[in-house]
Formats: sequence, structure tokens, C-alpha cells
Amino acid sequence: MKQFSLALSGLFLITLFLGNIKTTEGSLRDPFRVLEQIPLGLDRDQSMALSPVRVDWKETQEEHVIRLDVPGMKKDEIKIEVEENRVVRISGERIREEEKEGDQWHRVERSYGKFWRQFRMPDNVDLETIKAKLENGVLTITMKKFSTDKVKGPRVVDIEFEEDQTGKLSSA
Repeated sequence: MKQFSLALSGLFLITLFLGNIKTTEGSLRDPFRVLEQIPLGLDRDQSMALSPVRVDWKETQEEHVIRLDVPGMKKDEIKIEVEENRVVRISGERIREEEKEGDQWHRVERSYGKFWRQFRMPDNVDLETIKAKLENGVLTITMKKFSTDKVKGPRVVDIEFEEDQTGKLSSA
């Protein structure tokens, strides 16, 4: 129960912070949108300090482009997964420099620890075309878009019905 209340408090603080972020549509007002970025299924014994990773996501005429700031990280320290429910998850860990006896730190501002960001892709994304490139501390993920005639919308189900002997319609 204590973990739940801590998580709830953390979500509250994050939503307060996100309320001040400006997007192209104005302020980010959906407090549950933050759930796309936070892993909720953490094991109890797993000490995970979530490190913030800044993200930009844009959609062009041809593709979706996601850029993450991951300075100092190597490609083998980052994992990109595509789940069945159209979720792209990017995770990794920035390891803190080992402290040596006699070292005197004057300032520690860089973030360390594990990070996890995930995004639900819209129906117009072809997840088979996902590509990633790491250059100068920026991870760029690109995904081509389907042409508009290939985007699958919701499937419409036909309803069958029969006319009974009294002339009234009844569902089958």
C-alpha cells in the first residue's frame, strides 16, 4: 500500500509539472497522458531511479520521427521494443561514475539511472519500417507512414436480421 501511495504522489507531482509544459495545442492538460511514459509494473526489489529523458515527436507527410536526448550513451545501453498493441518502448540505463576514495564532488547535476519512455503509435504508422540512429547523443527513431488508402480504420460489422411471421423485425 505504501508503494501505491508513493506512486500516486509521484504521479501527482509529475502531472503538476506537465501542466506547465506547452505543446502545439497549448498546455498539456490530460493528467493520464503521463501513464504512457511511466512503467507501472516495477518489481519491488528493483531499485529503479527513473532518469528523465527529453523527447520530441513530430509527424511529417511521410513519417513519424521521435528524438531522445541520451548524451554519453552507447547503442548497446539502449533498448527499443515494439509491442503488439502498437507501443514503442525505449529504455536504457545511464550508469553513475564510480566514486573513488579521496574524490571531492563539488556538483552532481547530471541524471543517472534507468529510463523508460513508451508511446502508442497511431494507425497510420508502419511499424515494420522502424529505424533508429544514435548520433551526437541524440537517438532518432523514424517510422514510415502508411498511405491513406492502407490505413485500417475500425472494422464495421454487418447486423443480420430476420422478419418473423407477424411482419415485425427481430434480431437473429
